[in-house]
Amino acid sequence: MNVLITGGTGFIGLNLAEALLARGDRVALFGLEPPPLNAKPTFEKLSGRVVATLGDVRDEAALDRVFHEAEIDRVIHAAAVTAGPARERRDPRAILDTNILGTVAVLQAAQRHPVQRFVYLSSVAVYGTSAYTSEPLTEEGTHPQPDTLYSITKYAGERTALRIKSVSGLDVVAARVGPTFGRWERQTPFRDPMSPQFQTLVHALEQPGREIVLPRPGLRDWVYARDVAHGVLLLLDAPKLNHQVYNVGSGFRWAIDDWCRRLETRYPGLGHKLSSDPAECTVDLFGPLDRGPLSIDRLNQELGYRPRYDLDAAFGDLMNWLDT
Repeated sequence: MNVLITGGTGFIGLNLAEALLARGDRVALFGLEPPPLNAKPTFEKLSGRVVATLGDVRDEAALDRVFHEAEIDRVIHAAAVTAGPARERRDPRAILDTNILGTVAVLQAAQRHPVQRFVYLSSVAVYGTSAYTSEPLTEEGTHPQPDTLYSITKYAGERTALRIKSVSGLDVVAARVGPTFGRWERQTPFRDPMSPQFQTLVHALEQPGREIVLPRPGLRDWVYARDVAHGVLLLLDAPKLNHQVYNVGSGFRWAIDDWCRRLETRYPGLGHKLSSDPAECTVDLFGPLDRGPLSIDRLNQELGYRPRYDLDAAFGDLMNWLDT
């Protein structure tokens, strides 16, 4: 299998690449940044083959070269600007250009080549204000109400991709990915909000004598990046899919408060607390409220998706990875 991952050198893109290479696929990474230095020795140990190409998803000629040279037959479109409020104020056009027009360019390139499956990486963010509930978020039952430029453009990209499917016959599926953390996460120019797990880990490494301060416990169905890769690959591989949209989440709910307790066992002297004072808090928990959990019943029942990384498994795997 020859797989193109747009945004392939980003956080989720590298997790997808690692999973594909581990099973022997050929992977083309396409994005605006080269892979991090530690990716090369890691990927060279795996049985697949990877090539990374610098380029913008809005550049049709560059896309066509990659599709042709790598003989692409599967696409995972992960390229996006994950914007926070400051970027929304400063440069809204760049967010829309990349997240919507870039998606259109990749879809059109896929139509010009023999692509058998196109997976559009959408996000739990598309549910927007509808997600502030204790009820599970379902693909059909929860109406998307995106309320940020990132979530608006992800929903627009998702609906655009599925409309192109209906008029062109391109085999497209959308994966609405839950709140992700794990291996390969790092700060880049294209991703503003970092996971709370990453924020607290950086705090532990760089400010060990200062308390981590959370605005609330942060209970959510946090999903480990390796589980995301597992779910997306099921969608990439399935001979036939019964639906156009699938949630990809964890099925496990736990709190950042508990994550911090585990960090404290690894980094002696580190402490944390809760505070109702926003000025005191050191961690962004993605908005003022916690969302309802993603229902993963559809992916589970149709393709046998079973996440493997609860809090303890994810913490252990990430710490082991950091130690290598």
